[in-house]
Amino acid sequence: MPVAQGRRRPRGEARRRILRLAAKWLQQRGYHGFSFGQIADALEIQSGAVHYHFPSKPDLVTAVFAGYRVEFAWWREQMDSSRYGPLEQVGRFLDLEARNIEGERVCPLGVAGVEYASLPAQACAEAEGLRDDLAEWLTGLLETGRLEGTLDFPGDASDQARAIMAAAQGALQLVRLHGRDDFAAVRRAILAGLTPRGV
Repeated sequence: MPVAQGRRRPRGEARRRILRLAAKWLQQRGYHGFSFGQIADALEIQSGAVHYHFPSKPDLVTAVFAGYRVEFAWWREQMDSSRYGPLEQVGRFLDLEARNIEGERVCPLGVAGVEYASLPAQACAEAEGLRDDLAEWLTGLLETGRLEGTLDFPGDASDQARAIMAAAQGALQLVRLHGRDDFAAVRRAILAGLTPRGV
């Protein structure tokens, strides 16, 4: 049902609500799992209002992935200015991923990986940027921890960063099949594998 004339929301707020719902459904249902009409019904707005902000579904999904990058950049700034050491920051990253469990969502990169062939090119470019952003941050964090002696792991830091990313995404998939204990087990294994011997 459309919002009554006297209760019309500001355009900026409507855009944010559309993006939030699209992000949620993208992680729960996948790219082909929702339509503009369903978004309009759920938010009780006219379908034309969705098209006003996002002319097409590729435009909407591209904006969703761009939003993930903005959110991660903000979160990264919080970590950079915090007192958390490298091992604690890896743990915080895994906790961030674990928030998807409550909403029965998969990681945005997990969605992009599974549906890459059918995603619009612009959305793929933003997803690739998100992957690069995360890999760059994790690689730098691991290198810092190794130099400080607070982290220990075999091989190259960039390889280890990608292994952590893959493990977190896979753990979210396991949760859907079995339960949240699987994510907790993967989290413990990742942190144990980074902890220097004797610590």
